[in-house]
Amino acid sequence: MDNERHIAINILLEVNTKNAYSNIALRKALDSHPGLAPHQRAFITEIVKGTLRNLILIDYIIDNFSKKPASKMKPLIREILRISVYQIKWLDKVPDSAAVNEAVKLAKKHGFDSLSGFINGILRNIVRAKEGEGIPLPKQGKGAEGYAKYLSLRYSFPLWLAKALISWLGDSAEAFCRQSHIPPGVTICTNIIKTTRDDLILKLESQGVICKKSDLSDTCIITKETADITQLEAYKQGLFFVMDEGAALAVEALRLKSGQKLIDICAAPGGKSFAASGRVGDSGKVISYDIHHHKVKLMRDMIKHLGLSCMRAEVMDATKANPLQKGRADAVLLDAPCSGFGTIRKKPEIKYTKTMEDVKNLAKLQKQMLAAASSYVKQGGVLVYSTCTVAKEENEDIIQWFLSEFPFKLNNPPKMLLPNDYHDGFYIAGMSKS
Repeated sequence: MDNERHIAINILLEVNTKNAYSNIALRKALDSHPGLAPHQRAFITEIVKGTLRNLILIDYIIDNFSKKPASKMKPLIREILRISVYQIKWLDKVPDSAAVNEAVKLAKKHGFDSLSGFINGILRNIVRAKEGEGIPLPKQGKGAEGYAKYLSLRYSFPLWLAKALISWLGDSAEAFCRQSHIPPGVTICTNIIKTTRDDLILKLESQGVICKKSDLSDTCIITKETADITQLEAYKQGLFFVMDEGAALAVEALRLKSGQKLIDICAAPGGKSFAASGRVGDSGKVISYDIHHHKVKLMRDMIKHLGLSCMRAEVMDATKANPLQKGRADAVLLDAPCSGFGTIRKKPEIKYTKTMEDVKNLAKLQKQMLAAASSYVKQGGVLVYSTCTVAKEENEDIIQWFLSEFPFKLNNPPKMLLPNDYHDGFYIAGMSKS
């Protein structure tokens, strides 16, 4: 059987040379090796995600010890060095000697015997530096340019994105970068149709799950020791679903009451619609749209699993308004497709694949979707716009444009949540039709 490092390298090659999503590549690889023990699966995940989070800094370290820059190396050799540097620098549980020896073995296994000495030399020099004065890390330079370069290298953000974060977040830019490196926990939301949060916590704790009540939402729970939540009895009984705290706040902003009607525009994977269903109850109605047929099918399966009789999922293009629903919703939610910079902890490759051009194109799409969504809101009804990004062009600029063009007013100042130990970065603007 392939060892863990070999599997991790293949995943990284998929992500870094073929633009695969890390979550999908990881799941596919782990599913194809069903014999892996839980600790092996966790190790592979740690190496892949950790290496991706620190990619630019890792290459910076390699370049300090190699005459040939990482960017000029063969892809396989580069990935072997990357995961080895990650283990040496960040994984105390892995002996440095093991990281070096396994790297040499991997090179030989793939037919690169002639480069095994090259790999061995670089890694042993890095180990010696670690044992001596320490592996050299970037220091903050002078002025705005120096600060941006420091953030870029130290936290592995492309320079353009580091500069953009400073523009968007000001003094909070470094905290955002630092927090984006911390692996996220798993947040779940109580299915209040079937149980209460307190009862769910008791049930989960009886199965060894460590639980903490969310401070932001009265239905969310922060969990630990949850290797596979789908195997928990509470999950099988449909007592909860996975949803971030930021998403729960978007549902709160809808101000839903029992018996009301909600239209959720870009609903998949459905968490916010599931949460909203608990608030409107059996006498209410939740209509969830998504353009992707397979995602709608998954939502329909989950609707049955959770026992949500008030909810239905339909295929719909969010850029086009459904005339049959014009002015008929008490509340409308648009969690818009976005650059996703608030979810970098879960999808670190976003840092390297998104561009400012993507941000601008997404802003155009978001305007189309928001205009369509507004048509469903009845007089006095609520419209919530949310994203999981911190890009000003996709958040504040969109809302400023919308309020100047449509008869809506803000209910409260929009919320910007930056990533922390429990939730992703999120932007939420709740508005009423005047």
